[in-house]
Amino acid sequence: MLKRNATIAVVAPAGIPQLAGVAAGVRLVKSWGYEVVLAPNLEKQHHYTAGPAATRTEDLLWALTAEGIDAVWLARGGYGCMHCLPSLPSEGLDGRPVIGCSDATALFSALEKTRSGHLVHGPMLESITTKVDEATRTRIRAMLAGEEVAAIPATHFAGPADEVRGRVLGGNLCVLASLAGTPWALSARGAIVVLEEVTEVPYRVDRLLTQLRLSGALDGAAGIALGDFTKCDPPEGARYELTDVLREVLEPLGLPVWSALTLGHDKRNLAFRVGEEGTLGAGGLSQERSA
Repeated sequence: MLKRNATIAVVAPAGIPQLAGVAAGVRLVKSWGYEVVLAPNLEKQHHYTAGPAATRTEDLLWALTAEGIDAVWLARGGYGCMHCLPSLPSEGLDGRPVIGCSDATALFSALEKTRSGHLVHGPMLESITTKVDEATRTRIRAMLAGEEVAAIPATHFAGPADEVRGRVLGGNLCVLASLAGTPWALSARGAIVVLEEVTEVPYRVDRLLTQLRLSGALDGAAGIALGDFTKCDPPEGARYELTDVLREVLEPLGLPVWSALTLGHDKRNLAFRVGEEGTLGAGGLSQERSA
């Protein structure tokens, strides 16, 4: 996907990045043979975001359109990508890869609708040296180089144990639910929907999933792949588990639901390509090498 010496732009369209983590990530990515440039406003701060919406949007558009930039890597998640979506061009982007996760789900949801490039759900740049494991780093490096990667293992959870095929969509559950009712809402017809979450207790997970169901976002989906639900345990003393809640909400859909995919907010965040064809079943979540 990226040639040696390709230039990767680092942007922060959401939360405030830890600059030390960004610097460490830059050093690592340079050691892989790439050039790295930082967005002009990367160090700005505004409340809980990396600068006002206007400057974050300016940086994002620069990274997506400026000549000489071959790929875009988000510095961190948090919240804020949604502010930028109304300013994204509906056409004319050149398809350069975009890498990130968490709040990047909003950006992917918008870009996927215009088929604007290789969208890689993978680790944020600030976390790649300390917050994820070597398997995560090895996989994202291979994917950036356009190499074949193994399927992400999965375990049957609910519904038919069928193998299904379709475009792979989704990401963070809370972000997807927040997009309901907007022009960038998830439309999963014929697709495999990946869902992951962090620090949402089970009743909130129930609410988010129910919102997706009632909004029609999951209508016609081919199947669901559950990633990590990190720090989403019930309160101490509860007589139920998160798995009870997930099964109760998802089983009525009648779809193949596979779980235990190691992706999301835990140490192992295995990358996959959003918007591209994949297969989900006993063999895990697999995608053929992208051109």
